[in-house]
Amino acid sequence: MAYRKFDDPALSSSDDARKLYAVIPKEALRRAIQSITNRVVSGTNGTMGGTAGIGAAWLGTGGTAGIILNTALTLAINGRYGTSVAQDNIFLPLGTQSKSTWVKYLVAAKFGTAATVFAGNEGASSTAAKLPDCPDGYVAVGFLEYVTGTAGAYIRFGGGTAGGYNVLSGNVAATCGTIGTWGQLLHMPYDEA
Repeated sequence: MAYRKFDDPALSSSDDARKLYAVIPKEALRRAIQSITNRVVSGTNGTMGGTAGIGAAWLGTGGTAGIILNTALTLAINGRYGTSVAQDNIFLPLGTQSKSTWVKYLVAAKFGTAATVFAGNEGASSTAAKLPDCPDGYVAVGFLEYVTGTAGAYIRFGGGTAGGYNVLSGNVAATCGTIGTWGQLLHMPYDEA
């Protein structure tokens, strides 16, 4: 029979010493798992079929301003299935993009009619511009990379078409920038290329 020596630590059933929270942030793990499990299941409410829907160009330039979600999408968010309807004129967020910069705007959808656009950081190149984190309760469905010209900043009014600055195609202030790339996503990329 073994006995505890006088200077041995007290026996405890606590596993606090085994937790990794100090080394690996719990929030970072949660976001990483959420980014790949919250996903687009199919387009046009299931009739487009799995990943085949990625070729259907579900994102584009809005009819009046901003971005259009061309098709209804079936989504999986936090283990629940639902749909996001097709939407037009999804406005970019309020703010200003400086001249000679790249910004990736994340298009995220949730159940119903609530697609939203979130702005990433300004970068001096396409690779320096990164997508923002996808908020809780949303699925990343695509992104728009917008490149501003050397003549001026791109002013985002967040609604309406005042000054034409929310118009992505045929912008009345053409020197304010142009669409660099559209990208469609089935889920939030864990690491950008």
